[in-house]
Amino acid sequence: MLIEEDYEKLKMSFIDSQRLFNKLNNVSNQADELEYDESGLYGEEEDTLKRHWLKLSVKIVDSLDEVLDGYKVELKSMVSLHHRELNLVLIKDDNVSEIKVNYSENDAISIMQVS
Repeated sequence: MLIEEDYEKLKMSFIDSQRLFNKLNNVSNQADELEYDESGLYGEEEDTLKRHWLKLSVKIVDSLDEVLDGYKVELKSMVSLHHRELNLVLIKDDNVSEIKVNYSENDAISIMQVS
């Protein structure tokens, strides 16, 4: 579990990254609107959206990593483009914290500390 001081740093970093979370939500919206081709696949569009999601997510993680001294911040792989949640693991010494950030609404995030 994060101590209160570190949680406040995390929260402020996420607030500063709100525009990136909005862009992640937009990527999910675009994924919802993908149209299948004749083979039932999305083609290159889905791969492009996945790369964009990863690029935005890494920017959020990098910003968080700058403010949380002594923590190793890891981005867990996405469930799907439609699942509007960023899953992170924060490691400091032997303390491991899992953080889930729901970004399903623009200009709003919900932070849940799992462990």
